[in-house]
Amino acid sequence: MDFPKQVQKGGLTVLRKMASPKKVFAVVSAGMTLLAVARVVVDLSQAYSSVRSERLGDAGLMQLCDNPTSEATTAPDFRALCLRKRAERAAPILLKALLRAVTNAFSEFCEVFSSPSRVALLVLFSLTGIAAPVVRALAALFVQNIKRRRLKRGPKYTTSDSEESGDDDREGHYQVVESPRDTSTIHASEWD
Repeated sequence: MDFPKQVQKGGLTVLRKMASPKKVFAVVSAGMTLLAVARVVVDLSQAYSSVRSERLGDAGLMQLCDNPTSEATTAPDFRALCLRKRAERAAPILLKALLRAVTNAFSEFCEVFSSPSRVALLVLFSLTGIAAPVVRALAALFVQNIKRRRLKRGPKYTTSDSEESGDDDREGHYQVVESPRDTSTIHASEWD
C-alpha cells in the first residue's frame, strides 16, 4: 500500500518574497552597485600599482638628482627633469592613483564613444536593450503586487442577492447596488 506523499508548501517562497517590486529593485540596484564598486576597486588598484612601480623605478634618478657633485646636475634639461620628478613625488601616492584611475576611465569612455553615432547607439541600446525589458518586468511585478494586495484586503463592498440574511436592518450594514445603465446619459424626461 502506497502512502500519499506530503506536498510541501514553500518551495517557491523565495520567489514569492522577491515578487515585491521594491525588493526586485533593491536586488537589481545592489547588483549594479556591486559591479560599479568592483570596477572602481580594480581601476584604483591598477593605478596604484603603476604609480608605485614608477616611483620605485625613479629611485636611481632621484639619487642622481640629490647628489650635487654629479656632472649631470649642471645640465638644464636634467634639472628640469629633477624638478618635475620631485613635484610628482610630493603628491601622495593614493591621490595620484585616484587621479590616474579617473583619467584612465574617462579616456577609455572617450575612445569607445568618440563619434556621435556611437553615442546614439549607446542611448538606443540603453533604451531598447535594458530599459524596455526592465520596465516591462517591473510593470508586471507591480500589477501582480496590486492584485495580491486586493486579494488580501478582500472585497471592498459586499453585494448579496440571497434572501437568507435577515440582518439588513442592523446599524452599519450597507449594500451597494450598481445600476446596469449609465446614469450620466439619462435625460430629464426619463426621470419622470
